[in-house]
Amino acid sequence: MISVEDVGRTYLMGPSRVEALRGVTFSLAPGDFLAICGPSGSGKSTLMNILGCLDRPTTGRYVLEGVEVDSLDDDALATLRNGRIGFVFQTFNLLPRMTALRNVELPMIYGGLPREDRRRRALEALAAVGLEGRITHCPSELSGGEQQRVAVARALVNRPAIILADEPTGNLDSRAGQDIVAVFHRLVDSGVTLIMVTHNSRLAEQAHRVIHLEDGRMVSDSAPHPRPLPPSGGEGK
Repeated sequence: MISVEDVGRTYLMGPSRVEALRGVTFSLAPGDFLAICGPSGSGKSTLMNILGCLDRPTTGRYVLEGVEVDSLDDDALATLRNGRIGFVFQTFNLLPRMTALRNVELPMIYGGLPREDRRRRALEALAAVGLEGRITHCPSELSGGEQQRVAVARALVNRPAIILADEPTGNLDSRAGQDIVAVFHRLVDSGVTLIMVTHNSRLAEQAHRVIHLEDGRMVSDSAPHPRPLPPSGGEGK
């Protein structure tokens, strides 16, 4: 699904060179749940931008579903990003005068899907995050946790293989944050690969795997809750 091989990212800041990432290497399979942690300036946002096809590495290789991302032109990169990746942010980025249903439909409007298909898929996505009873409510009529679930539903409607969540619980209380993580677990159980940046160590430890960055380098790679292996099918038959 994802292969990151010795990835580095250097920015030129006037006469200075800033190494935001240095030799980052890891791989993920479909249905993996990865948390990326580290202090401010550690390279988390830079790595997320590369994984989301919003930026390119200076060195190394990023391979997404068998495609070497750096080999794509800008149009092909945008097509890959829009079709295979969903984004969830700390700020919900919902349009205030639109209902939950309309907010979730928006990516499909830009994609040119017929109205009936848009509504059906938006309703399915809202049901997947437990908001089937709130589809006519505008953001001001929803709690923070409900607004974030609308944002997750919006990320789901184009049926991405990967969801990138940048501090998705940062504006939520602990209970609402746990509700969002529960939604994430249901998504990964369905085969979605989920990558979450978070400063919350307790939330991070609920992922299958946690990578810590410092000064652009991976300093640890742990598995607090390893993904269960599928049954072998050999014994017990």
